[in-house]
Amino acid sequence: MAQLNANIPYVSCFIRNKYIFPKDDGGLTEGYIFGCKSMLNRPMHFHFQSCFGANIWQVPISAFCQNKDFDILSSDEKKRLSLLQTWDCQSNNIAVTTFAFLQNKRVDVHCRDDVWRSGKYLFTIDDYEGDLNELNVGYSNDQDSKCYQFIELDDGNFCIPPNNLLRWHNPDFIIPYDKDNVPKIRINDKEMSSEDVDRSYGNSPYFFYSHKQD
Repeated sequence: MAQLNANIPYVSCFIRNKYIFPKDDGGLTEGYIFGCKSMLNRPMHFHFQSCFGANIWQVPISAFCQNKDFDILSSDEKKRLSLLQTWDCQSNNIAVTTFAFLQNKRVDVHCRDDVWRSGKYLFTIDDYEGDLNELNVGYSNDQDSKCYQFIELDDGNFCIPPNNLLRWHNPDFIIPYDKDNVPKIRINDKEMSSEDVDRSYGNSPYFFYSHKQD
């Protein structure tokens, strides 16, 4: 079933008042991000419950911050957004997962301005092809499609970069690579099938393929 909106783990934060009031007073309003919305070729949008009772619907990741000391990054809102989300959405259908193995792990993010910013993993948003009876106009099923890792940055912002811009930390077994010598990792862009072999294997009329008729 197609899913335009999805629940996310609640994120306590602030929204910048310029996104909710006609006049920008430079202030912040406290509340919670509680959901997200994916629209093809648009930035990921998030839904926010304000402390004064209004639900603020579908605003970009650049609208939010963790505290009053956040780094504005750029006075240009388009540039600020591009630093916090690298790619637009690839489908109208999304799923949200908190991967236990990554939960609360430290991670470095390589942003568009060639600056590494550090933070903590919260959860993952991934898009997919929806109802097969609908025309598929997106590219979420392409081999090089991107997911969105929701990261709480140390500079007071949130970001949703793809995997290939991240350097993870785990003291148990990871020795992070040198930022000035990033390894070249092959993109898994080849479409494969487990059935692309001898087709006679599953053509037996018997329940167990290995059954041999006497």
